[in-house]
Amino acid sequence: MLEGVEDLDFSPLGATFHFWRTSPERNSPARFIITIAYQLAASIPELIRHIEKAIKRNPMILRKALEFQLMKLIVEPFKALVNLEGMPNRLVIVDGLDECINSNQECRVEKQYAEDQEKAQIRILDLIHTLQSHRLPLSFLILSRPEAWIKQHIQSASFEGVVEVVDLYALGDHLNDTEKYIRVELSRIAAHMNGDGTLGRGDDGWPGEDVVQTFVLRTNGHMLFASTVIRHIDNPHGDPRSLLENLLHGCTHHNSDLVHSSPFSSLTELYMQVMRSCPESNRSLMIEVLEDISACAQYFRRNVGIRHAVTILDRFAGRVPGQGFRTIRSLHAVLRLSGIGSPYDKMLRLSPFIHSSFSDFLHDSRLSLEFTIDQKKGIRRILHGCLDYMSKMTLQNETEEDCHRFAVRMWPWLNEEIRVFESPDTRYMELFEKLLSIDLLACSIDAHAAQGSIDDLTLLDFPPTSVYRSGCFNLIVPRSALHIYESKSLIQRAVAHVVSSYEASLVSFLNQTPDFWPNGLDIAIVRFLTAHEHGTVYERNQVVHALRTLNQEQQEHMIALVHDHGTHLEALLRDSIFYYLE
Repeated sequence: MLEGVEDLDFSPLGATFHFWRTSPERNSPARFIITIAYQLAASIPELIRHIEKAIKRNPMILRKALEFQLMKLIVEPFKALVNLEGMPNRLVIVDGLDECINSNQECRVEKQYAEDQEKAQIRILDLIHTLQSHRLPLSFLILSRPEAWIKQHIQSASFEGVVEVVDLYALGDHLNDTEKYIRVELSRIAAHMNGDGTLGRGDDGWPGEDVVQTFVLRTNGHMLFASTVIRHIDNPHGDPRSLLENLLHGCTHHNSDLVHSSPFSSLTELYMQVMRSCPESNRSLMIEVLEDISACAQYFRRNVGIRHAVTILDRFAGRVPGQGFRTIRSLHAVLRLSGIGSPYDKMLRLSPFIHSSFSDFLHDSRLSLEFTIDQKKGIRRILHGCLDYMSKMTLQNETEEDCHRFAVRMWPWLNEEIRVFESPDTRYMELFEKLLSIDLLACSIDAHAAQGSIDDLTLLDFPPTSVYRSGCFNLIVPRSALHIYESKSLIQRAVAHVVSSYEASLVSFLNQTPDFWPNGLDIAIVRFLTAHEHGTVYERNQVVHALRTLNQEQQEHMIALVHDHGTHLEALLRDSIFYYLE
């Protein structure tokens, strides 16, 4: 609407940023300032030359702390304008603040562990407050779920007098909106249903006004509640009438004060009913499958489809192929079981969970009770399954090929996840025994060869930086007990095996012409350099030796590739290529 305003001689919309929980580019603060600065330059052309000047003066600014970026790319360019006093306000819209869940994207070449989401979200609020404190001609519209820490920070003394809080749920005619939706959807379902509940030409007597009004009142104006119920009853294998009756009248409330204190309490009750629609004999397996999905959802490309992804996870979890998907089939109201619909869906990298509140529900034992999932169990289960699979290295059919690609690509990332919370117990020590039995060199070469293929399964680049780190900082040593590296020869041998294998795979490619270098080799070299950035890359290191013996064409090609990752890393590469010890 703002962009369509015609009776003004300026654009009232300054910039927008939409956080998105499942998008690696949009679920952290990393690109917040540079995106806002870019869009402000587009809406206020006078800023362009001042922003360009700041970048030319300091090309590394895009890798600096957000607070530094804010001053150099927004505040100082605005202050440099001669007509700042008379400039009309522009609106900056920041949507989905609660979807900003980590800060790991500030480091492009290494996956670090997310800060607590509260800190990331408070940091965004503080950045906005800093901009406001400089009295720039900007106003901010911030939209978010009312998380407790966000409300508390907004109500603190520093924000007093500059913020107006609006409860969107208290505005508008939500009951009327949901009623329209419910009438249309129930009419659609009834049109394809016989009087006995089976599919046919239609049931003229259902749903009836009483059912509609009961449904509307139960939603309490929550469209998400209504849409979840519709998805649940729109089931070709069940009677929509009885399914709706059970949801509307079969509710048994928890004794949890938290459930009743939340505006989403009705949705929590609905999730419980959906979960209880699964036969009791299958519930433990259903929870296991949900743990595996939650552990690995971020790694699969969304166009793989949840059915195929769960079939792959079945292989590593020790289930019969297809068993996992059959177990969660009754959860079609809350999971995207039918895959991705439009090309836009693929672009958004949608989560298998239709709404993030369902994932939150599953992880919160106060809400989900007996249906609570433990994501750590899923990570352990799939990681050990990957290592077992790699120790056998069998390729029997197309599904096995996908399992092979997933295992060799993803075990390091899963191990990065597990080493944060795992302790060196007996089962964890078995991991080192497994690693020593695996041909990691062959696995690494396979993983590099698969990286970047059109039909690739996974989203993340291979491998993590810590795969190249020696000693206690290698990815297989648990962070909770770094000291055990010095006392356990088994761990020392396993670390040496991992480092030498993955370095040897780099050497095998560097010894070939650039035409045969796989996609992503530059990322792997960057991560190798980053792993040694704060130490010494010794003359006898096999990768450094391979870099030094590249011919001129190979050197130029590698430098050009690494240049895209930043001048700092390009300098590290040049130091490695021309590194001599006297």
